[in-house]
Amino acid sequence: MTQRLGRRGLAITGGAIALAVLAFFGGHWLLEGRYQVSTDNAYVRADISLISAKIEGYVRAVPAHENASVHTGDVLVEIDPTDYEARVAAARAALAQAEGARAAERAGRALASSDVERYRPLAERGLLSPARMQQLEIQARQAGGGLAAADAAVQAAQAQLEQAELDLERTVVRAPIDGVVGDRQVQVGQLVRSGSPMMSVVPLQAVYVVANFKETQLERLHAGQSVTIRPDIAHNLRLHGTVDSLAPASGSEFSIIPTDTATGNFTKIVQRVPVRIRLDPGQEGLDLLRPGLSATVSVDTRQ
Repeated sequence: MTQRLGRRGLAITGGAIALAVLAFFGGHWLLEGRYQVSTDNAYVRADISLISAKIEGYVRAVPAHENASVHTGDVLVEIDPTDYEARVAAARAALAQAEGARAAERAGRALASSDVERYRPLAERGLLSPARMQQLEIQARQAGGGLAAADAAVQAAQAQLEQAELDLERTVVRAPIDGVVGDRQVQVGQLVRSGSPMMSVVPLQAVYVVANFKETQLERLHAGQSVTIRPDIAHNLRLHGTVDSLAPASGSEFSIIPTDTATGNFTKIVQRVPVRIRLDPGQEGLDLLRPGLSATVSVDTRQ
């Protein structure tokens, strides 16, 4: 009898505990859980700057080491400037020559104009033949055309000098943003050409998260909603952010070969749409995030 009462008490206690647990989780789902939209198809991203050469030349030095922190304006790569210094000197000489030629044309035009002004009164009084006066006027117009051509030559020489100075400046490649150097492909002595990739600068302080939600989850998502991020790098880490924007199309639309549902046998596949999430600044654990790491996100749609 005592054992029967004990078993009944245990059953009642167990049932009460189960009911309490069920009530707790049910209440949690009713008050909060049903408003959460989650996905584990989320990844840390950053606007990585790909550093490429703008000119051709041999690499003289690479001050930026792999995984080194750099700031805007820091020297990343130095290209041998010898050829470009020579081009600047040649362009300056060409500009000086063009300016000298313009000065000569200007003097010639001034002389031709003064001749016309000096001989016109004589032509009006009949002391100078009309043919001679016409010849003087033609010479003045020709001198004006020569001066215009000299002005154009000076402008062209100035443009060539500016281009040469710009190319010389480009022999020193500087960091466009604050970040960390990664994927360094350039070495000292290497011949780089215009457009050759040399390294990347990753802005670790400006990372964000892109979560790929199913199309069936998008109905209640919009910009401004609060987000909880659980990076896989640390399972106990909880970061907070805000829905920044939703992509204008599904990910398949931006693929190299978009899917064509009008060909072959049709199989319906749930599409995913990228959602950009902005992380709240100043949180502990943000320094652990690296572009490419995976995460699980949950959006609170009550707001």
